[in-house]
This record gives sequence, structure tokens and C-alpha cells, in this order.
Amino acid sequence: MERFLFVYHGKPGADADTRHDLSRWAAWFDGMGSRVLERGSLTHSAVDVPRRLLGPKESASSLCGYSVVEAADFNEAVEIGERCPIFDEGGSVEIARLTIPLT
Repeated sequence: MERFLFVYHGKPGADADTRHDLSRWAAWFDGMGSRVLERGSLTHSAVDVPRRLLGPKESASSLCGYSVVEAADFNEAVEIGERCPIFDEGGSVEIARLTIPLT
């Protein structure tokens, strides 16, 4: 099994509590069982460096959260990602294979 980073992108500047139906996310994670290595976290604000903040608590970044998921291969990771609740919220998920830990 391989590890994959799921990076969630949504509407910049929206608060997590208004942006996500957390019960749908919990059900999605629960359905994956032990494949979810880290549920991760939602984010409130983000910025691309060296991109500057547009204003207080505002950013040009659409980053809104991440998770680490285990899958047999990239194809299975994509199949898992296709069921992500972020799509119902107008967002997207970026998937990257994790390889060498930076220690």
C-alpha cells in the first residue's frame, strides 16, 4: 500500500463552518476505514509564498484542508478522491503520492 496526500481546494476566504458539511466529511472518512492515515485539518486562511496577502484574513489561495490516505496505487487513490464531498461544495481535490519522508 502507498500513502497519498489529498489537498482540498475550495472558495478562498470562506470560513470552515460555512464552507463544509462536516457530517458528510465524517461519513466519507468513516467509509474509508483504516485507509485514512490522517484525517488532517481544514484551514482558515493560506497564502502562496511569495504571494502577498490581499488583506486581513484574505488570501488568493484556495487551499482549505488536507488528509493522508492509504491506497494500493494512484488509480485507487483517484477513485477514493472522486467520492470526496468537496465536489458537492464546488471545490476540488489534488492528490499526490508521498514518497520519501523529510526527516
